[in-house]
Amino acid sequence: MPAASPAALKEETLWRGNPSAKILLGQLLAIVVVLIVVPLVAHSIAANITDFEARARALRIGWWLTAIIVVLQLVWLFIALARLRSTMYTVTNQRVTIEKGILSKSVGEIDLRYIDDTQFYQSLGARVLGIGNVTVVSSDKTTPVFVLQGVSDPRSVREVIRSQAYQASQRQIFTRPT
Repeated sequence: MPAASPAALKEETLWRGNPSAKILLGQLLAIVVVLIVVPLVAHSIAANITDFEARARALRIGWWLTAIIVVLQLVWLFIALARLRSTMYTVTNQRVTIEKGILSKSVGEIDLRYIDDTQFYQSLGARVLGIGNVTVVSSDKTTPVFVLQGVSDPRSVREVIRSQAYQASQRQIFTRPT
């Protein structure tokens, strides 16, 4: 087998992306539900109270409870959004790189020669939103299975990884035992 030319060994980025913020739509829906349900329950409870002051207190407690729950959900939502935005997936002609971290960073990579299988999964909701998960199964010791979560157009991302992994395995002089 002829040696690969230096141009063929140059690393090129084929795809770069991060998890879609669309993953958080469920959390936004939960906030809306809390904004509707908790006040309705508070008003329902208050309607059964005959004492005017106790009724007003029950309504106030309902609104405070709503505010506290929504604030906590919003804090969680912004933390989750920051985590999504600080996660970067990169597919090159040599490896798949996963960079994570808000304050501190960690970078992991899977050499394309070690990728054994790729899969993608989309739930019904994810299909509607155009996102999904791509699973990379490898013989890498540190990262045997990794899921690229919530990526846009997961079928094409999976295909890029699969085709590049196949090409990388064809360029090997010695194949690894399976």
